[in-house]
Amino acid sequence: MKTCIIYFTFSGNNEMLAKDLVEDIGADLFQILEPKKRGMFRIMLDMLFNRFPKINDLTIDLEGYAHIFLIAPIWNYQIAHPMKTFIRNNKQHLKNYSFITLCSGRDTQKEKIADQLEKLVNHKPKVIIELETRMIITPEQESKGAYKVTSEDLRKFKQEEGYQMLLNHYLTEEELS
Repeated sequence: MKTCIIYFTFSGNNEMLAKDLVEDIGADLFQILEPKKRGMFRIMLDMLFNRFPKINDLTIDLEGYAHIFLIAPIWNYQIAHPMKTFIRNNKQHLKNYSFITLCSGRDTQKEKIADQLEKLVNHKPKVIIELETRMIITPEQESKGAYKVTSEDLRKFKQEEGYQMLLNHYLTEEELS
C-alpha cells in the first residue's frame, strides 16, 4: 500500500507533524508551497473572501497512492487556504484520504472541517484528526500568541486515542497488502 503525506504549514507545526508521521508509516512526503510569502494580512483576506491562493505545482502522480494524508492548519474554523487550493485542484485523485491538523482547537471545529472537505472533494475523508494545542499549552504560553510545538508535545499527541486508532488501522492495512 503506497501512501503519501501532503502538507501545508505556516508556523512549522504541521510540518513537524507531517515529518513525524512519515517516520511512523514510511510514506512519501510533499509540501505545498506558495510563490509569494504568506503573512497574517493575506491569511485574513483569504478567510474573509474565501480565496483560493496560488500554489506551486506539485509533480506527483496521485493515482499511484492507495491513501493520501492531508495535513494543514486550521484558521478560524477554516482549512488553510493553500491546502484548500490543492484539494480543489486535485479532488479527482482524493478517493482514499484522511485529514490531520495540529491546531488550537475549538468546539464544533471538527464538524466544520468535515463539511469543508466534503464540499471540496464530494465525499468525506476516512479520518479527521484534530491535535489540539489548547490541551497542552499553559495560559502563559497562550498569551504569547502562536505556539511552537515541541517533540515532547508530538509524543503526547501520538498517545491520543484517535491518532493511535489511525496508526493501528493503517499498519494493519499495510500488513494485509
